Amino acid sequence: MATDQREPTGLDVTPLENTAFFSIETDDGYVRIEQSLGNQVLYTPEEARDIAESILAAADEAPRE
Repeated sequence: MATDQREPTGLDVTPLENTAFFSIETDDGYVRIEQSLGNQVLYTPEEARDIAESILAAADEAPRE
């Protein structure tokens, strides 16, 4: 994605747009992830889990201060 400025992690995950704001809700069997930038808002439950796992993995790898 053109706005994705992260280093490649080797994970096959649909990326979130590079943004400061997003909200997460369910929507008729999908997970709605609204972002202040970007077009995609509906993710399958599997894609949403992959995104969540990637966020948690990055948080675990981040240096603790």
